[in-house]
Amino acid sequence: MDGDNTMSWSDLPADLVSAVAGRLTELADLARFRSVCPSWRSASEAHASRLRVPLLLLPTEGYGGTRVNRRAWSLADDRLRKIPVPEALGRYFLFASHHGWMLSVAAGDLSATLVYPFAGGSAGLPALPSSFGGVDNEKRLMDLVWDWSPHGVVVSMPGKGAFFSRPGDESWRPVGCSSAGVTGVTYCDGAFYLLDGETCKVTAVNAETLAVDMVIEPPALKIRSWCREANIVVSPDEILLLVRTALMHRRIITRDVVKVFRANRAAGDGSPVWSEVAGVGDRAVFVDHLRAFCVEATALNGLRRNCIYVASAHEEVNDDYGMDVNGHYTTEVLDIAELTTVDLSFGKLRSVWCGSRPQWPSWSLPNLH
Repeated sequence: MDGDNTMSWSDLPADLVSAVAGRLTELADLARFRSVCPSWRSASEAHASRLRVPLLLLPTEGYGGTRVNRRAWSLADDRLRKIPVPEALGRYFLFASHHGWMLSVAAGDLSATLVYPFAGGSAGLPALPSSFGGVDNEKRLMDLVWDWSPHGVVVSMPGKGAFFSRPGDESWRPVGCSSAGVTGVTYCDGAFYLLDGETCKVTAVNAETLAVDMVIEPPALKIRSWCREANIVVSPDEILLLVRTALMHRRIITRDVVKVFRANRAAGDGSPVWSEVAGVGDRAVFVDHLRAFCVEATALNGLRRNCIYVASAHEEVNDDYGMDVNGHYTTEVLDIAELTTVDLSFGKLRSVWCGSRPQWPSWSLPNLH
């Protein structure tokens, strides 16, 4: 065949490539498909956008860490997807992140491993600080929070402070934050942002030096600390503080159920202050017990704009004597403007049960680029 008439895979018609991509339902397969060449990536963008929606990791579906595959619920198509995590075998706890990385922890010796299941990567970490352990590790570790960065990992537990380590380090180093009540850790552009959920005070720590870069004092809040939940969303140009009443989960709508505050992250603004805003615009916020992050709401991904997707878990009693107790995962959507909630705990998510002491589910955002 004449060389000038030779076709390559990248020369396939875009509509044919798009049709093939549309039949790929496994995220790993779609990610590999899109990595073949720029023309395939472009032709499969619409299908990738439909699936570029957070997955809800259901951690105790690992049955005590005895199975290689864990399960995640897909909000995009109400599917239960199997996620192979062989590096987490024997690890009871598995915590997701919006970077795609997951943290696996053994309840016994507190050994820890970083796992990237969508590409098959992993990295060893030292065992968690001994102060994180105790009489009942399975109960204590439920409240662990963490986040990944290219520089290393920060972990924290309420009342225990925050600690930093790199893969391959022998131990964890304390992070320079005065608050011991860290309830959320979020990494963005060279800094870890630590949230004290009780006071709503935010401390930014340099990810390389661990020095405090800035402190954002809490805004004036009408919602009392004992009945509110707080999260921060950090992006390159802003920080959002979302404060909502815990009563929302009992369907009791009170007056100030949700407040959204914004602070500027512009360079040189060493002491930003909060200003109240109406909402999050054309974005959806995903919240679990670890952190919060935003995803653009578009016609392709079907997400609801100016809404908060809250993932949680609770126990349910299945008999008249209170002896048969199981855990159940839930997802609710809170409309910030309308102050209404919609329960998404139906379909495949409703079919998933776990032990009487469920871990909190956590959102993961697969990288399909």
